[in-house]
Amino acid sequence: MSEKKQVLVICRSAAGQMYLGILFNRIWYSPYLAQSATEGVQIAENSPFSLIILDGDLEDNELNDELSLLRADPSVNNLPLIVFVKGNDPERNEALLSRGCSAVLSKPLNLAQTYEVISSLIGQERKSPRVPVRFPVEIEESLPERNLTCVNLSEGGMFLRTPNPLSEKTVIHVKFTLPNGDDPIQATAVVAAEVVRTAPLEMPVQREPGMGLRFIDIPEQVRMRIREFVQIEITGDLDEDATR
Repeated sequence: MSEKKQVLVICRSAAGQMYLGILFNRIWYSPYLAQSATEGVQIAENSPFSLIILDGDLEDNELNDELSLLRADPSVNNLPLIVFVKGNDPERNEALLSRGCSAVLSKPLNLAQTYEVISSLIGQERKSPRVPVRFPVEIEESLPERNLTCVNLSEGGMFLRTPNPLSEKTVIHVKFTLPNGDDPIQATAVVAAEVVRTAPLEMPVQREPGMGLRFIDIPEQVRMRIREFVQIEITGDLDEDATR
């Protein structure tokens, strides 16, 4: 698995820092927390970052000061900068973009949208967040192994555990039911998936052997059910009000 990219998260409140710190860690980033742009710049002198996240719920003059410092300091001024704000005010958003922000996202955060924007800004191949899972998957084709276990899921694909992965670019059809939670989330469908990554069984075992599948033909309602399931799995135990 690739190394986590380091992200500088600037937020005044302790509750907001905890929420954002846990969230970014769960979606496979390494967050460094700061209470102000000044503190963030000091941290950046010794830590290379891929991205800056700024909680923009500040008075206008304070937010302008924070942005001015982040866009002027040579240690961070070339980094993508995303600002999280309450509501969706087009005029305010345009003003923030004109001040050097790379993107403005509304709170409460839409996890899929946030991840997609970050991926685009830092040139990351993966476009949707994933979660560890354990549920059975049936392969529709007549293969030696037709019942495997999904150990990782996103709306873009899944990773199936097997000591005998199929060749890359193999197209198969899979059928599965999402695990139930307190609020049952179910989606059963046959989707076409392409093998894009394999991990043969090796000694010593450093990661689960298997194959990564990318969904190439999936009903929209199933994709949205997976998106909802992933968001709940990642953020369901977090206090969303912490960043409002």
